[in-house]
Order: sequence, then C-alpha cells, then structure tokens
Amino acid sequence: MAGHGLQLAPRHEPGSHHEYQHGRAPGLQSRAADRTGRSLLAGRGNQTIQRRVRRLKQGVKLLALLLLLSLTGCWDRTELNELSITSATAIDRKDDRWIVSYQVLIPSVVSGAMGMKGGAQLPITVYSTEGPTIRETIYQSTLESPRTLFFSHNRVVIIGEELAKSGGLEELIDVYFRNSDSRETVAVLITKGEGRRILEQLMQIQIIPGDGIRETIRTERKDFSALPFINMYKLAMEMTSEAKNAVIPEIYISGGAPVTSADQMNKTTMTSKLKLGRLAVLREGRLAGWLEIKQALGANFLRNQVKSTVMSLGCGKGESSKESAIKIINASTRVKPVLQGEGEPIRMKVDIKAEGTLLETNCKADLDKPDTIKGIEKQLEGEISEVVRNGFEETQKLKADIVGFADLIHRKHPKQWKKMKADWPERYSQIQLETKVDFTLKRLGLTSKSFKKMIEEGDDS
Repeated sequence: MAGHGLQLAPRHEPGSHHEYQHGRAPGLQSRAADRTGRSLLAGRGNQTIQRRVRRLKQGVKLLALLLLLSLTGCWDRTELNELSITSATAIDRKDDRWIVSYQVLIPSVVSGAMGMKGGAQLPITVYSTEGPTIRETIYQSTLESPRTLFFSHNRVVIIGEELAKSGGLEELIDVYFRNSDSRETVAVLITKGEGRRILEQLMQIQIIPGDGIRETIRTERKDFSALPFINMYKLAMEMTSEAKNAVIPEIYISGGAPVTSADQMNKTTMTSKLKLGRLAVLREGRLAGWLEIKQALGANFLRNQVKSTVMSLGCGKGESSKESAIKIINASTRVKPVLQGEGEPIRMKVDIKAEGTLLETNCKADLDKPDTIKGIEKQLEGEISEVVRNGFEETQKLKADIVGFADLIHRKHPKQWKKMKADWPERYSQIQLETKVDFTLKRLGLTSKSFKKMIEEGDDS
C-alpha cells in the first residue's frame, strides 16, 4: 500500500525535538496567548473606564450648570419701574436732625424733556425726609414714595453750610463707605444755606441737573483748574491725611429767583443759574473758611492740580489794565521742604514749570523780537508767583494745610515730623515760601502783531 491512499503526517511524541521546530513550544505559545489576551482585555477595560470617567465629568458639569441656572432665579429681582433713580442728593442738618433731599428722575418724561412746552411735566422731582440718622432718614422715604430709592446713578452730593460747620461729615462719609448702594466716587460740593435749593434749580443745557452739575465741575477742572474735583473718596483721604485738612468746591444760585418750573425754562435768558464759586476749607472736619477763586487757583498750583488755565497781563510791568490773555498748559509743581534748626521756621522751595499760548493781545509791542517774548514770559512768571503766594498766605491765616506740606514732610523726614506733628497748624502758619517759576511761551497764534499795531502801521504808511 506504499505510495497509495492517504498519507498521514508523522506523529511526534511530546517532548521530542520536533515540538520546537517553529521556535516556541506549545506550552509557551499558550502562556503568551494568555498574556496577550489579558493585555487586550486590560486595554479594553481601561478604555471603558476612561469613557465612563469622561461621561461622569460631563455629567457633573451639566449638573453644575443646571444648579447654577436654578440658583439665578428671579425671586428677589427688582424691576426698573419699582426704583426711584436719584441723580443728586443734598444733606443738611438742623437741631441734631438730618435732612436728606433727593433729585429723582421721572423716566417716562426724561426722553421727551428737551422739547418741553409751557405746563409740561419736568423730568425730575425733588423731595426731602428727616430723621435722627442718615440711613433712617433715607428709609423714611418709603413713607411717601411708592418706589425704592436707587443711588448707584447718583452724580453729586450737595452739603449744606450748617452741616459742614457742625462737623457731621464723618458720619456722612461712613455711610458711603459702609453701604454698597452708595458710591464713594460721587462728586461733593458745598453751598451756603440749604442744599435742597440747589437740587430744585433747573438747567437749560442739561435736562438732568445732577448730570449738569458734575459736568460743570469736570469742565472747569479741565479748562480753568481753579477748583479741584473732589469726590467722597478723595474727601475721606484728605480728612485722614497727616494735616487732617480738606477742601470742597462751592456751588450757588447766581442771579434772581430760582428757576423751578418748565414755564421759566422756555426763555432765552433765565432769571438765575447754578454757578461754581469759592473753595471751602475744612480743618479737622469742620468748615474753617473760604478761598476766593484766584486764591484757590494759587493753592491748586501748590497741589500740582492745574491742568489748564488762563491769566491776563498788562502791556508792561506794573500796568493795571489787562491787555493780553495767555493760556497756561503743561504746568507742573515740585515742592522741597528745607528743615532748619530747632525753633526756626520751615522753608518750602516751590519750583513751577509751565508752557503757554498767547490767546489775545492789544499791546503795541513787536512779538517778532525775542526780547519782547522774554519780557512776556518774565511778566507771567511774576503773575503766577503772586497768585501762588496770595493763595498760600490765605491758607496760613486759616492755619489749614490744604496743599499737602504735612504729608510731604512726613514722607521725606519722618523722624522730624513726629516732633512737629502736635503743633503743625502753628508751624504751618510760619512757613517761608520760596517760589521759582519757569514759563515758556510756545505759540503766538496766527499773527505776531496785534490788530491795534497793524492799524497804526497802516496809518503811518
């Protein structure tokens, strides 16, 4: 049967050398296969776990989002038509009682107020409440108003003179720093008499007087710089400075009877208007006196807060009539204290640098000549020095360091300051001021000759 039929492969006994002819024994192959299988299973298991972890994280995020949405419900919402938006407030004090006045917007009228006709409704209303503390006084407004007062849009706070004299400013500042609905960036002004009168006065250009008052302060600071912009935070910082003195600009009603109705507004000339005035000086939280506008400008030079201003000059040194106007820009002031021996007055070296532009002149001088320009520069330097000295001497009479000399000495000479701090008002009144002004006339305008000079030259030809 050899060579015919089915030929069977030779049978190998376990353990023979034929078992290894393919490089690995069957037992080893089985164990390797087991390991490979376990690795594959482990890999698949890890992937499954990772997918589950990812899904779990996504589920947690989704749950957190759902919780967040559910927590931001409207259960405590306040609708706009439930609020009384105040644009200005006034604080007065009488017989140990607080009187708070509110200038409240009427939203339905504000949009159409520019075209007001006789008998039209005004965009604001003013009312007052009275109480033993400021916050109770404010909450008493709920007794006569269907809406909750909203102070976040309050633009200005007007302080009555009697309040400033009585020393109640600390309590007012505490209210603004303690309550979130009262912003410490609100502008602060002072007025003689009751502050409510200022809130009742209407303005033609700004339909909301509170906004108009704030913008008037900003414009004055930018273009004339005699009065500083004081907000509640700045007032608090000055009252807690080393000298504990501060300033507040004045606002008052200029002219005749106050304008409080739409009929009075529909005229080209109003009988009265709001106007910025002097600078109130506070010593240890109480009104100590006033600086006139030129004196306030001098103090502002020392405070290094003059951005831009205008000063007038005569055609020659010593002439009383003012014939030229110069706009001062880029003014900067540096002050250096010089402490002398024990018992000797303190010297303050003041260095003022500024540039300017000639705005007008009726002088006959030839501006093409360098000597003429130098003469104008020297003349203006003397004018600035005089304004600074007059303002500083007035603060010395009040014994109120509103220019920050105490803080400067405290920083530069802390040990010496400890010795002079107790009697600083007296020491301040004896300070010797040494002023140096360096002014440069940068521009003359479109012509180097005055029109008066041109006419004279035309007559001579």
